[in-house]
Amino acid sequence: MTYKSNLSTLEITGDSAVITIENGKKNLLTIPEFIDKAVLEDALKANPQVTSLIITGAGRHFSHGADVTHFNHPMCSPMHSTHTELLRKAKELLLYIENLPVITVAAINGGCFGGGLEIALSCQFRICSKSAFLGLPEVNHGVIPGMNGVERLTRVVGKSKAISMILSGEILTAADAKKLKLVHHVSEKKDCMNDAAEFVRTLKEGKSALQIKSIISLANSTAGGNPIDPEDTSFDSVLSDKISRGVED
Repeated sequence: MTYKSNLSTLEITGDSAVITIENGKKNLLTIPEFIDKAVLEDALKANPQVTSLIITGAGRHFSHGADVTHFNHPMCSPMHSTHTELLRKAKELLLYIENLPVITVAAINGGCFGGGLEIALSCQFRICSKSAFLGLPEVNHGVIPGMNGVERLTRVVGKSKAISMILSGEILTAADAKKLKLVHHVSEKKDCMNDAAEFVRTLKEGKSALQIKSIISLANSTAGGNPIDPEDTSFDSVLSDKISRGVED
């Protein structure tokens, strides 16, 4: 099953979903909301068997982020209402992805900069090719990360390193990103998609959809500052609202 929306294609096969960003050689985010949140939400609701989502970019790169040639346009001013609304929708999309009760992986080939890295940071896991480069270089263009990248990078690499990276516009190699635990695995292949799919397959092997969604829902609640009391049986009803209906153990 295939869905096309904004700058991306969503493909669902069995219990697996893949979003591919497709916009030129660098997969530039001419629209911050790279896939319409409503389209993604409706697709996952219609396919409750899905337990994993991989986000990747078509061709050689994940995404080089926003098209910097637009930065001098009046509509790209942080004070412009249209710009603010576009970023609001993008933030809501990434928050939705971050809180999905499924395994989420960013499969990163080539450049993963700015908004591209902000997308990857909304996933639980990041797997990249050995030739990948990652960074939030917005400061070099007179702006700052606009889709909660500062907050997410801080949670992953720590406050001091995040501040240093963002203020300097530092670009990391795959090896350096692995040392910082920004990525979880570096593939020796030019295209890391197979490694990402194998990583997901290994995590899902022998587990039911209900087990996977229950565990991730609990982890999401705890990470969001809402730990579940294990003696609180009301969690069963809370969980039923969070995971897709129709999934049986």
